[in-house]
Order: sequence, then C-alpha cells, then structure tokens
Amino acid sequence: MPVVVMADDLEDYACKYDDASKLINEYIAHQFLQQWGLPVLPAAFVKIQKEHIPESILCGRIRVSDFGKPTFGLRYNNDAAEATNMLIGLKNDRYELSKFANRFDLIKIALFDFWLANDDRNHNNYNLLIIDNNFVPIDHSTIFDGNRLGSELAQLTDDESILSSDLALTFLNQKSRVEEEANELIQNFPTFVNNCNEVLPTIIEGLPVDWCNDKPSLLENIRSAVIHNQDWLKETVSSFSQLIHKFTR
Repeated sequence: MPVVVMADDLEDYACKYDDASKLINEYIAHQFLQQWGLPVLPAAFVKIQKEHIPESILCGRIRVSDFGKPTFGLRYNNDAAEATNMLIGLKNDRYELSKFANRFDLIKIALFDFWLANDDRNHNNYNLLIIDNNFVPIDHSTIFDGNRLGSELAQLTDDESILSSDLALTFLNQKSRVEEEANELIQNFPTFVNNCNEVLPTIIEGLPVDWCNDKPSLLENIRSAVIHNQDWLKETVSSFSQLIHKFTR
C-alpha cells in the first residue's frame, strides 16, 4: 500500500515503507534496470515527517513506526497506466501493437527477472506500467527468490516468467523477431551483469544507513549470488533459453 506524498522538490512520489530488505531490493533493481537500458521512473529516498502523516491512513498495515526510516519513492506520473489483461484485446491488431515502442523489451525484462530471481512478475501480476506507449517495470521488493539473499536461490519456473503470460503472447507475436532479440540478449548478458557489478559498490554506498548497517556483507552477498556465481549465470541463460524455445516453436 504505497503512499503518495509531495516532497520538498515539489514533486509527488509513490512511496514504499516496507521492511528495509525489501526497500533495498527495490532500489538495487531500479539501478540495475538502468544498466540494462530499460526504462524506469525517477526515484528518490523520501523521509516522511511524523507530523505530515494524516491520522486517516493509520489503520491496518500502515503505522507511524513504518516511517521511522526513509521510504523508497518513485516519481508519480499521472499519465501512467497499469498493464492489465485489457491489453490482450489488441491481439492480432498490428497497427495498435506497433504503437508500443518498446514491446520487445518484454523479452529483456524476462531475462532480467530470471537473473535476479524475481518471481513477482508473472501471468497473474504483470508489475508493468505503460507510459507514452512504453512498458516500464516496477515493484521489485521480492527479487532474490522472494528476498532470500544469503541463501541458495532457486531459478524461476516457466510459470513464474512474464513470457508465460497472455500479455507476452499478445505483444510478442513475431516469433522470428523474438528469437532474434533473445539471441542478442544472451550475447549481451555478460556485459549487462558486468555493468551492474561495476556500479554496485556505488549503489550500496548510497543506501540509507537506516536500511543497511552492514554494507560490505550486502555487497558480497549480491556478488556471490548473481554476479560472480558462474553456475547461476549459466542456469539463468539456460532457463531463459528453454522458455524462449517453447515460446517460439
């Protein structure tokens, strides 16, 4: 249940105030997406003052104590629309589908999810916004296999990938193009991972202290899990490739 606030830069942000580990995941994924060349909303750490919290929202899951640490905020965009199953009605309408400039980015988003073991974007939950006819991925609080960083991660199953959704079947309807894009992604995958590795120390150093009091361990855990772990990287490519094969056959 994000809250929308106006910050001191006079911009509105949809802010998450969850467990610190989930906020860390949101921020890391947000930064990594940019290294992959995927679109994101502008983000900020937003500190919400107690005196600015209306009594009317303090019920159920929302408590004053939730705002004792900085929140993770995404710039609110009034023109953004959530990707829903209504889009499936565009199937076979080449003209309307062609308006979505980055529709083949759904393949890259799928590989990104395999890499970070993001099981929260699937056929039941797209976690995508549409802004200016572009798909923008959001909500990454449960990357690392449901926030299990530090333990052995499990690869996504086919059903846990956006590629197994009706949305993907609708927008990725050119099988030869999908196969071409997937092959190029696999070739570029080591570069994406390396780019993320290079910026990771800066990302972690910039985390609020209230979110993480052991930044060296966090850095090592991430590198051990999804960057320097050659078995994981090979499994990621294999899982992605197998699903692409099923998708294009």
